[in-house]
Amino acid sequence: MASKQHIVSLDAWVEPPEFDFDHTLTVIRDGTATSRPEQLQDATILMFSGTPVTRQILANAPNARLLAANGTGVDHVDVEAVRERGLTLCKVPAQNTDSVSEHAFALYYALRRQVLHMHQLVMEGKEWPMRKTVHAEFRHVPRTNAEETLITQYSACIIGYGALGSNVEKIAKALGMKVIAAERKGATDVRPGRIPFERALRDATVFVFVTPLNESTRDMIGLAELEAMQESALLVNVGRGGVINEEALAAALRNGTVGGAATDVFATEPATSESCVLLDPTIPNLILSPHIAWYSQQTITNTRQTIKENIEGFVAGRPQNVVV
Repeated sequence: MASKQHIVSLDAWVEPPEFDFDHTLTVIRDGTATSRPEQLQDATILMFSGTPVTRQILANAPNARLLAANGTGVDHVDVEAVRERGLTLCKVPAQNTDSVSEHAFALYYALRRQVLHMHQLVMEGKEWPMRKTVHAEFRHVPRTNAEETLITQYSACIIGYGALGSNVEKIAKALGMKVIAAERKGATDVRPGRIPFERALRDATVFVFVTPLNESTRDMIGLAELEAMQESALLVNVGRGGVINEEALAAALRNGTVGGAATDVFATEPATSESCVLLDPTIPNLILSPHIAWYSQQTITNTRQTIKENIEGFVAGRPQNVVV
């Protein structure tokens, strides 16, 4: 490798750290990584957060040797093109575990207690003074923590497990929830300590999704799975959009097939009313947040430190956290 590295950050979600080797650094802050390809011509290292790393982006960076993702997920990277070029792709694992776990439960409680709807009723100043109580606004009587059963699975499913799933499970147990482990979807054998996936769909009252998106998890939850759940079941997704089929979820919420849903992630991001059926304000019992579960000071600190270690390790011939 050349002694001097040319680093280009495709976006500025996270400010790059200081690097202890000879380099130049260009940060693209105006979203022109695709429209101004000359910015990538001399790059030997590409850093990125949410910018899709397409085959065209890679073609515009003929000197690139390392792709350094600033997060855990790499489903927005053309991994096949990376392999064809013989490039190294690394990521930042588990940097936002606490933040995403806490956001999941923030969404869960807001959903279970109908916080946004109750706030709206108070601000409107009509229903509460007139009726003296608005508990009838709840379609289902809210459960307490001790009445909830949360489903977990140790591989690429609900919860997705790993560091994030493990942390969600720890919080759920600390709150007094019952936690059950499900076998993989479609598995023919059920391992000790687990129950069949189909039974878990029936038994659980709350589902927290933190699974990554890949071919085995895309549309993992569709209409059939939603119809197998209890009518009062709550779904929270802080993993990846596309794991729960959005059209099926919208229909299930409208029909009262499930009790409610909250999601921080979408199949197409940023989500708009043109790209996502969930952005219809008439869908009941739905809470949305804009893929912000990761955001905390701890996440930023952890991310910058691991980015520094990943890139300096690669330059020194000791790559780490390698995906490809």
